Amino acid sequence: GGTIYQAFLSALSYHRWHSPVSGTIVKAEVIDGSYYSETPGEGFDPAAPNESQGYITGVAARGLILIEADDPRIGLMGFLSVGMAEVSTNDIRVYVGQHVNKGDETGMFHFGGSTHCLIFRPGVDLEFDLHGQEPGLESSNIPINARIANVKG
Repeated sequence: GGTIYQAFLSALSYHRWHSPVSGTIVKAEVIDGSYYSETPGEGFDPAAPNESQGYITGVAARGLILIEADDPRIGLMGFLSVGMAEVSTNDIRVYVGQHVNKGDETGMFHFGGSTHCLIFRPGVDLEFDLHGQEPGLESSNIPINARIANVKG
């Protein structure tokens, strides 16, 4: 019932994470998982990790950071880092109880392509800014610290 924003980072993308909101870290955990896994439905395809993002998000090595946002309209939200293909390092650089400001570095991947998700609880009314692009593999990365969404109301 909530909202998930998932974005892809190519091997040439910036791979450090920054807090999307100001708030307090309530959970910071690395979740072990597989790497070089892809959904069998994609068949043998060198781009299969790109096409398997939903699947990989559930089975790959991940980092989970939960933030209680200072803005009560957002409340508790999550950031999920997902190592794709050979990426398995999810290096979390924040700790439970730490207050972060929007834009503060929270961690990083150490190598290659990956994906990440922002997870919002039900009832958070968001208006996304796609920077004039259509979602898909041909779109460009949104610039670092640029607006991704606004909370309505």
